[in-house]
Amino acid sequence: MELHTIKEKDMKLLSRKRVTIDVESSGATPPRVELIRAIAHKFNIKEDLVVIRHIYPQFGKTNAKVIVHLYDDPKKKEMFELGNRLKVKNNGKTEKE
Repeated sequence: MELHTIKEKDMKLLSRKRVTIDVESSGATPPRVELIRAIAHKFNIKEDLVVIRHIYPQFGKTNAKVIVHLYDDPKKKEMFELGNRLKVKNNGKTEKE
């Protein structure tokens, strides 16, 4: 899986960055858990500070456009993100479990 940053916008008042990433994979779009792990590694932040907002797979290709919020502070993350976005869609478990 390769990650290429398309656009990056710093939102200082919200203590986060909004990043648009092009994900190239060898097959299907990787699961959210793997995407979060790869994005956290690329930007050198903790996995619990990454929130995937949208995944737009491209039909007939192995690319996907992913929009992500990277937070500086876990309290700000909990304040601005809804509860269902904080869940990793992996068997209904939350990030904390």
